[in-house]
Amino acid sequence: MIHKGKNSRSRIISKGISAGKSRNCYRGLVQMNAGAENAYNSSQCDSLLIGDNAAANTYPTIQVGCTSGRVEHEASTSKIGEDQLFYFQQRGIDHEKAVAAMIGGFCRAVFEHLPYEFAQEVDALMNLKLEGSVG
Repeated sequence: MIHKGKNSRSRIISKGISAGKSRNCYRGLVQMNAGAENAYNSSQCDSLLIGDNAAANTYPTIQVGCTSGRVEHEASTSKIGEDQLFYFQQRGIDHEKAVAAMIGGFCRAVFEHLPYEFAQEVDALMNLKLEGSVG
């Protein structure tokens, strides 16, 4: 995100999911040029780990060239654990549906802003089987 003008605003939401032995990595740049007085950026980088061998890393780059620019960066990593899956299973929800529900909740902030045309692709991605990736 590059801010060039006064009072500009931006928000970055990054969601990454790693399952099995996969890794996800966020590398982002927020740059506020000298003329971007009172500019503001908020970046949120969240990662969801599924399984014991998944990993995530966040490497933000922040460059502020003005005296009144404000940049906020937040990162979180959470894991789908056996206790969460047990909670769902005790309520009659099978393993795959439980994982799909947790992924759906995790990604909701992004899914809500996607154009309607992508709804089928999101649905297909959500229905991918993650066999063997948890536990």
